[in-house]
Amino acid sequence: MEVCSIILSAGKGTRMLSNIPKPLHLISGKTMLQWVIDANRSAGIKKSIIVVSEEFDKLKILNQNITTIIQKHPLGTGDAVKTATSLLNDFEGIVLICFADTPFITSKSLKKISKAFKNGTKLVITGFKKIEKNSYGKIIFSSQNQPNEIVEYKDAKRRKINSGFCNGGIMGIHSSVLKHLTKIKRNSLSDEFYLTDIVKILSQENEKISFVEINEEEILGINNQLDLSIAEVISQNLIRKKAMLNGVKLIDPNSIFINHDTKFGKDVIIHPNVIFGNNVIVDSLVEIKSFSHIEECRIKKGSSIGPFARIRGGTIIGEKSKVGNFVEIKKSDLSKNVKINHLSYIGDTKIGSETNIGAGTITCNYDGKSKNKTKIGKNSFVGSNSTIIAPIKIGDNVTMGAGSVFNKNIPDNSLSIGRAYQTNKKKK
Repeated sequence: MEVCSIILSAGKGTRMLSNIPKPLHLISGKTMLQWVIDANRSAGIKKSIIVVSEEFDKLKILNQNITTIIQKHPLGTGDAVKTATSLLNDFEGIVLICFADTPFITSKSLKKISKAFKNGTKLVITGFKKIEKNSYGKIIFSSQNQPNEIVEYKDAKRRKINSGFCNGGIMGIHSSVLKHLTKIKRNSLSDEFYLTDIVKILSQENEKISFVEINEEEILGINNQLDLSIAEVISQNLIRKKAMLNGVKLIDPNSIFINHDTKFGKDVIIHPNVIFGNNVIVDSLVEIKSFSHIEECRIKKGSSIGPFARIRGGTIIGEKSKVGNFVEIKKSDLSKNVKINHLSYIGDTKIGSETNIGAGTITCNYDGKSKNKTKIGKNSFVGSNSTIIAPIKIGDNVTMGAGSVFNKNIPDNSLSIGRAYQTNKKKK
């Protein structure tokens, strides 16, 4: 049976108190909306419709087979789904309803919902058991143990309904009963159209409704910054667990933050208080020491980073290279066995193998208008407290004197010193 999805993403998210649309808030470096899109793709769902607000221009959706439709007025989930179904006139199959602010739904659960459509089932709802006091909507079952109503929290509280099953929100609807969405009426308390009312409508039509129990964590809804912080903890725990099960040693997992797209090789050691940003590849046998910030880079086999290092902007760290404490490297390419042990800034620079950069070295890559490049050859030595003014090309087997300023090219096999003369005078 063919399956498509509708992802509801039109809520204003006013409780976030942010100018960023709620679906674009990040969890482990990935937007909430993208988390849901990825789960759909992993479940094999090839077509998705995303219902958005008129502020859609702020939503950057780069995925193929995604169609967007605008819900002009925020009239609730029922109206949002009805809006999306205008694009499904010729569709026959299962329509999964997901929410952009419920990012942790898994492909496994989406498949489970799809598989529950058998023996004439027309609607599949999800939920979980929770006895403790909560603000979720409640599922009411018939004497035959079939769901026959979902009551939203405000109404459940008013009606004093006490059900052990909470509404998971995510559901599947067979295309043949989408026409019943027009029967949903405005809720008297909120003046909105609740999608959950479709359960009672189909139950009264004697349509078969099935129930799938899922983990509460999967349907965690995010409404404010506190919820977002809880989601970050959940995602980090998942990412750390996956890394450790794949052979990465995290000395203090709770202090290490890993981006959703970070890739690790085998026998990697990560010390406490390390942060990984976007687009990082760490090869095997790499050690990253405490208080380092790593983003947009590749660290090759056997290298050592930190402590207190910052690597960013498309940098490549060559095999068995060492980047020590208080070193910042940006948009640079280091070959094998390069050593930059401490207190340096290296930007827009290519460094040959076996070269040693002394403490306090700075590549002056910005002239106030544009970034300029530095090239340092192999087997060279840059003395401590050197200032290298780009653009400049430094050859192989070069020794550069400490405390110098270099602004001219240096040929191979040279000793270069760029200091002011020292003068000593006796005191009178």
